[in-house]
Amino acid sequence: MAPPLNRREFLQTVAVSSAAVGAGAVSGAASAQSEPQFSRQLPGGDWHYPAQADLIPFGHAVASGDPLADRVILWTRITIPDARGWDVTEVPDPQGFSSVAVGWIIATDPELTQIVNSGQVMTDASRDFTVKVDADGLQPATTYWYAFTALGYRSPIGRTRTAPAVGQGITELTIGHVACTSWWQDYFNGYARMGERGDIDLITHAGDHVYEVSGNHMSSRQYPDAEGNPQLRGYEDIDNRAWQSVGECRRRYALYYQDPNLMAAHLGAPFAIMADQHDYDDASDGDTVLISRQQAGEVYHEWCPLRSPIPDGSGQFPAPTGPNTNVPIPRGDDAFYSYRSLPYGDVAEIVLIDIRRHRDDEATEMKILGDRQWQWLQTTLLGAQARGVRHNIIVNQINLSQVGTINTPLYDQYGEALQAGLGIDPRGPEIYTTGWGGYPADRRRLYRWLREQGIVDNIVLSGDSHGWFGSDLTEDPQLPNYVPLTGASLLPPVGVEMVGTSMGRPGAQDVVADELYWAANGGRQAAPFDDAANYDQNYRPAGLAAAIAIETAAKAANPNLIYFNWKAEYGHAMVHLRESEAIIENWVSPQRELSDTAELVAQHRTPRGNPHLQPVLLPAAMVGSRVDPPAPAPAIEPVAAEPVPEAPDEPVDMPAGGHSGPWGLGTAVVLTLAHILRRRLAAGRDGGQERDI
Repeated sequence: MAPPLNRREFLQTVAVSSAAVGAGAVSGAASAQSEPQFSRQLPGGDWHYPAQADLIPFGHAVASGDPLADRVILWTRITIPDARGWDVTEVPDPQGFSSVAVGWIIATDPELTQIVNSGQVMTDASRDFTVKVDADGLQPATTYWYAFTALGYRSPIGRTRTAPAVGQGITELTIGHVACTSWWQDYFNGYARMGERGDIDLITHAGDHVYEVSGNHMSSRQYPDAEGNPQLRGYEDIDNRAWQSVGECRRRYALYYQDPNLMAAHLGAPFAIMADQHDYDDASDGDTVLISRQQAGEVYHEWCPLRSPIPDGSGQFPAPTGPNTNVPIPRGDDAFYSYRSLPYGDVAEIVLIDIRRHRDDEATEMKILGDRQWQWLQTTLLGAQARGVRHNIIVNQINLSQVGTINTPLYDQYGEALQAGLGIDPRGPEIYTTGWGGYPADRRRLYRWLREQGIVDNIVLSGDSHGWFGSDLTEDPQLPNYVPLTGASLLPPVGVEMVGTSMGRPGAQDVVADELYWAANGGRQAAPFDDAANYDQNYRPAGLAAAIAIETAAKAANPNLIYFNWKAEYGHAMVHLRESEAIIENWVSPQRELSDTAELVAQHRTPRGNPHLQPVLLPAAMVGSRVDPPAPAPAIEPVAAEPVPEAPDEPVDMPAGGHSGPWGLGTAVVLTLAHILRRRLAAGRDGGQERDI
């Protein structure tokens, strides 16, 4: 818990939270002349930073994540332009602000008039001026809208939703799923399509939420340099090359989070994010560690609206921090812990596992997960079964199902490219040996345990492969142990898997096209990556032939691989949970340009109690029965300054109808803090002690 505020700190906090813009001062005697004055004006110079200028100081808007039935994580970042530079590890007091007071509010309506909770926290350079609060006191299966205030402005308003409770009678859930999202190669149209839905409950991410480097794959866009020109060399320009410091890692998140389409998803729904390997990438110059994997993990916890578990391997969450304390950021090795689960009543258990950071070749039970994570996973799934959960959604970084030996006549023409670009060998014994394919005994143990326990309604949502792999999960995917698309197998499936394609990161078609393009243009580092029209017209066709050959051979060799699409078709998945079945959709969005369209390219259903992917021959987009009002268009509003009131003697209740208009959030912050002051004064009197409050 934060130390108690003394009276001067309390008054200064209220003053900063309600500060007027520019030279305007907070009225009342409590206004401190020494407080710095905030300016939204971009200074130029060394301050060249990815942020939406018209939203500063909330240049990356807001986000939410990891909902529980009574609470949800709310996130934002305070951006303060300063001519001295953008990196707070070098300029920890931009414009003289060594810390910033940030108010927050959550309500049941988009106008923020029906307030249900609010508070105020402090942030500073030690956490990159990010804010994470655990907003509690909420109702289950309820849609909320929220916002922040700081430096005289109110943030854009976000929409979020809590998880249902057991026995609540909720019969459906709508989940979006993404993986391997590459800002340079895709315009993130799929994010916007999810954010604008009125029925969505949660967006899951299987990892590579951000990439440490553009990779010099053919780009759809480049972030402009300080002079406004496109940056054309992936390993030279700061927003394309691999990050080389903690500051540059944080800047990469800033690049992603200023994207309007990702912002639309953040504003529209809560996220549940599991990191893959690129999110935790380290860097050195050969002799000196420039950024460690632990430090990259710390940034992941700073910038993502995730609920960091206790770093003891239990997967449990720490006690709530309260309305006036930032959620702590795990540091060092503690930042490696992010496997966790989110109970969604009796509708679903959202389970996020980590096969990257807890592998243990000395483990006695499960090497790929490590014994501690394996024990947690068993306990979690058994607990879900005991409360009657209908579906388990397991977010998993790399393909779980087998993708075995694939011999194709054209292998020699593209095999080297696939090994270089995706790290796979289609000739087997399995394509992917970096994940579960490298630990087949662990996979068999997992499948066998699920079957023995009768836990079979599992939907695994994976990533990493940059293509759609839709499979039934079975120990032996050959006759007679497995019969495709039926429930008559000797070893019936224990669930289904949909590997989500990427948003732009190359699958088989583009991996082959990349290798051909680089070879024709002086190699990977020398080749331009702003030549999309030429690339698409002259190199992608050769890659398409390879992708089709692999798809055909793979489906013939792997009967449990029901749907396989490794072409340059990027987008997102949707999962619709119903009482008797789940329906999984594959959506493709334009890659090279902004668009408000998306195409449904495949739809499968899997029945409860007898899981197997059944293709829907005439797919029609599913829509949930709930239609929430959208979040308002992203914008900031000045918060009018108000006199600081004397601390009241009685509790302060919000007036009926709450607070709205330009004064609303400033009033909420003042009243909330005044109530805290009253309670602390009372505590001091009750304890018979003098306190400096």
